[in-house]
Amino acid sequence: MGSRYEVCVIGGGITGAGIARDLALRGVDVVLLEKGDLAVGSTGRSHGLVHSGARYVVTDPESAEQCASENRILREIAPSFIHATGGLFISLGEDDPAYLEEFLRGCRSAGVAAEELSPEEALKLEPQLNPELVAAVEVNDAVADPFLLTVANAFAARRHGAKIETYARVVEVAEGRVSYLRDGRRREIEAEVVINASGVWAGEVAKLAGRRVEVKSYKGTILVYQGSAVGRVVNHLRRPSQGDIILPHKGTTLVGTSFVPEAKLEKFSISREEVELLEREGIAKVPALAKRRVIRAYAGLRPVVGSGEKRGFTIIEDGSFITIAGGKFTTFRLMAERASDAACRLLGIRARCTTAKEPIVEEGEELRALLGGGFEKLYARYGALARALVPYAEKRTTTCLCEGVSRGEVVFAARELFCRNIRDIRRRTRLGMGYCQGRRCTLEAAMVLFSEGLASAEQAQVQVVNSLRERWKGILPVLEASMGEAKLMEATYGCAGNYDKIKKHLRGLVSFL
Repeated sequence: MGSRYEVCVIGGGITGAGIARDLALRGVDVVLLEKGDLAVGSTGRSHGLVHSGARYVVTDPESAEQCASENRILREIAPSFIHATGGLFISLGEDDPAYLEEFLRGCRSAGVAAEELSPEEALKLEPQLNPELVAAVEVNDAVADPFLLTVANAFAARRHGAKIETYARVVEVAEGRVSYLRDGRRREIEAEVVINASGVWAGEVAKLAGRRVEVKSYKGTILVYQGSAVGRVVNHLRRPSQGDIILPHKGTTLVGTSFVPEAKLEKFSISREEVELLEREGIAKVPALAKRRVIRAYAGLRPVVGSGEKRGFTIIEDGSFITIAGGKFTTFRLMAERASDAACRLLGIRARCTTAKEPIVEEGEELRALLGGGFEKLYARYGALARALVPYAEKRTTTCLCEGVSRGEVVFAARELFCRNIRDIRRRTRLGMGYCQGRRCTLEAAMVLFSEGLASAEQAQVQVVNSLRERWKGILPVLEASMGEAKLMEATYGCAGNYDKIKKHLRGLVSFL
């Protein structure tokens, strides 16, 4: 038998990482098991919107109130990870004019700060909006990097004693025991309480424990446009529908999302119809998007409990097995608090939750001096986690030209931020997320890992192939606008890099199209 813990958390999305942090702060001995990388599932495939709550004031007032409260808390405990962009809800000519008053009443009732603006005032704030808008409401939406915020929670959990195990696939859950596969080996741990925080996989994990949990999955597709077309989050002022949201994210513009029932939990595809719907909806609100290039599309699955109209979360307690499912990215801290409360009751632990007051990662003005001339860029990219980057800051050679990622950042991510391959590093640093989608920097990153002793030559080559394949999954749905990039990537890796597998893979995709 392996190690013993009071609680085992299954799932390394934002909720699981938040639970690990919450329990560690209460002094609970906790381990987190994630079958892949942190935030690689629904969390990392969201748009990272920190809702003001306004989107749900008409259809789901309880979720609206929760979002409004958690939005305020996150700004206090994670200021360097939350970009307070603000938001606008806009109505176009074909929209129901009666919805505006219903929306404003809902905001007042749910405690959501909202101010009605004239179309002229809205256009002054966001000049790229459709000039034919007929109504606008300003709200306090914000944006976060879902990967970074998840890693920050896991980082804080580890600092307070939690064990974080990625690439650990759970294969059996018995009373007091959890078995998982990691690095080709089966391992076992003892745990008094198991918390199932595995999102759309919650039903599958429950089966391993001999339980039944009903969770529906809905696919949400998001388009990534080059450049920032808006500075604020833009929402469609109507009952929640598809393609409602446009938001700025680190030099790009995200347009989403679709809401399509999806039976497959893995290897699902993005249809051309979804892409075209999001393009139409985005351009209707921000016409300037018609002249911008779509870099890629990505999709994730939303775990939904019930009909799907309400977006709240559910906690199911079955002996020492607790499942938490549903909810929103914005409400992860509250979800973690409620799940941790349930675990502590089972354990007889009376320690209270402190996550509403305790900063996720220590902030501090001294970071500016520690990071020197690169402070602004690094602080914007990593928030308060940039403090742990200081020992690597002297490795300034640029690895990713599009996003300005240095050699030191690659090493920092690999050693400090739970990264085990180039794909993980991309999610931490944005390496390969720029204009060329990893054409050059994927190979550069592999060379860094090899030269720093973080990967063998064989491991580095496998990582290059796997990373580029994943990039292609997002490029493929919008490849009509990227054929030149396809040919250039084929030449770079098929010829200069002599990567035969990539060469054949890319040729197959290009010939198919």
